Amino acid sequence: MKKLVSLAFPLIISQLIAQLLMFTDVWMMAKLNIMAIAGGGLGASIYSFIFIIAGSTVGCVANLIAIAYGKQARQPEKADNEVRISLKGGILLAVILTLALQPLFYSVETWLQKADQDPQAVVLAMEYFHALKWSMLPTLFLLVLRSLVSAFGDTRSVMVMSLATVALNVPISYLFAFHMDMGIAGLGYGTSLAALLIMIGYGVWVFTQPKYAKYLPFNRFNEYRLSAMTPLLAIGVPIMIATLLEHALFSGAALLAGTLGAVSLALNQIAMQCLNFSWNIAFGFSQAVSILVSQHVGSNEPKLVRHYAKQGLVVVTATSAVIGILLSIYPEFLTQVFTVEGDALASELVKALPGVMIMVALCFVVDAWQLAAISILRGMKVVIVPTISTVVGYWVVGLPAAWFLMHKMGLEGIWGGIGLGLAATGIMLITILYKSVQDFERKVAANEGDANTDEQMELAV
Repeated sequence: MKKLVSLAFPLIISQLIAQLLMFTDVWMMAKLNIMAIAGGGLGASIYSFIFIIAGSTVGCVANLIAIAYGKQARQPEKADNEVRISLKGGILLAVILTLALQPLFYSVETWLQKADQDPQAVVLAMEYFHALKWSMLPTLFLLVLRSLVSAFGDTRSVMVMSLATVALNVPISYLFAFHMDMGIAGLGYGTSLAALLIMIGYGVWVFTQPKYAKYLPFNRFNEYRLSAMTPLLAIGVPIMIATLLEHALFSGAALLAGTLGAVSLALNQIAMQCLNFSWNIAFGFSQAVSILVSQHVGSNEPKLVRHYAKQGLVVVTATSAVIGILLSIYPEFLTQVFTVEGDALASELVKALPGVMIMVALCFVVDAWQLAAISILRGMKVVIVPTISTVVGYWVVGLPAAWFLMHKMGLEGIWGGIGLGLAATGIMLITILYKSVQDFERKVAANEGDANTDEQMELAV
């Protein structure tokens, strides 16, 4: 447990800092007006949906590097080569995906209009969205750097990097939005500029460290080839599809909420901030256990793979349950943060918030289950069947249930449907994980048996 917590703690802090960054953006939107929360939340949801195509694919480089790191003791030269190739494959893929996704940024407004969203919210969403899009490439490069250091177990620098991001982002965004009168677009431009500056600074720091200097991306340019992306795509594409389906579930919920009016859309954005808080803690533990599992898959240690898989599931269940209970007991504090005095919509928001928050709190544990299970399976390179499970859980169960319950319970019904979809997905993924661990144990045992047989034959000769 100590090893898991020591690896996870900086990642959790990093995730919470990122959540704080989103929280401050929503807070600054609230200082503009309630409609800005609605429009900004809508723009952020669409941007996240597009970014996840690139981010979830590139992010799988952490598992490939961790598996290579697990081979250091047995095959150091091969391990270093695999780290270099994986790193450069991640950088190359980040550039290609950023360019390939650009057309999507210019067709979003038409989609939103056809989805019957509030016209004023659409205008604000587009202002924020088109400013935020410039953060994509530097954020992907930061993700590759973060994957490298996390795979080696050096997660403390990730935490420091996240702190530096907030230290830059908040004042720059505030300056752009309020002092330069750029409004909601200023928040997006502030995020983009901060991401670029931090990417440059963190990259310089990482590759001046002796441990990472030999992996400098500017060396051995012949290793930048399309084949370097193949192992990353083999894991990343199914994970991207699974993650995209999850974000589609929440983006679909945002669109459903938008049909209920601006207050419901603003409430949905606040609810997402609460779920993201729980998710970020679960993600930190899930990422840490995924890295540990990958390392021990690389070193062929199935007992430790099972050990850390169990630890990860227990920890995320316990922490998510505690957060859900606390939110259910006292949801009113949110109304003190996300309301503007004198806003005509504020009283309606305050009245509806507690009931919605109870439904959101019920989603915390089942969301943690599916997140931890799919992260561990990714660390074992098991990705196809989990992706199929997410299709069933999110789209066959979750979204139809949200649509059906919306007509009976409003926004509370939407979140009830989301909870059903997450629960179905989590149960299926945990079942797949249990079987995959057993298969890995049998595979390693069989390989060890073959090796012992070969050794006995050599001795006999």
